[in-house]
Amino acid sequence: MRTFKWVALSVVAWSAGVACHAQQKFPLRPGEWALTSPGTGSDPMLFCLNDEMWQKALKQNPVCSIQELKVTSGSITYSMNCPAKSFQMRGTVTLTFDGMEHMTGKALIDMTVNGKTTSAPSSQDYRWKSAQCSSDDINMHTK
Repeated sequence: MRTFKWVALSVVAWSAGVACHAQQKFPLRPGEWALTSPGTGSDPMLFCLNDEMWQKALKQNPVCSIQELKVTSGSITYSMNCPAKSFQMRGTVTLTFDGMEHMTGKALIDMTVNGKTTSAPSSQDYRWKSAQCSSDDINMHTK
């Protein structure tokens, strides 16, 4: 279950970039953001969230598609579908902006592996840390 949560969190974070791409610019303060999720029991994941990363997000994982995208000044909601070779993920995601340096995410992700589907709700907390992105950012390690 722990692996499922981290896979889901990574896809939710990646999908946030894809969803924000629809408006061309990251709507909050760009830079290094820390992602935490209740129950994961580990250090925050660091993400570089800026306009450039939104552009890269579209190219990094063409497997996932975004539907029913709704962008407002206070939130983004969408449905996602990621039919990969060894599993499929589907779900709904809502990112809510609370000022320029904080957002929360909620997702209900269904993951199907070997014909068995597991559903899991997740919540995330994104907090802006710095204007500069560091080499520890997950986005900097993806190719």
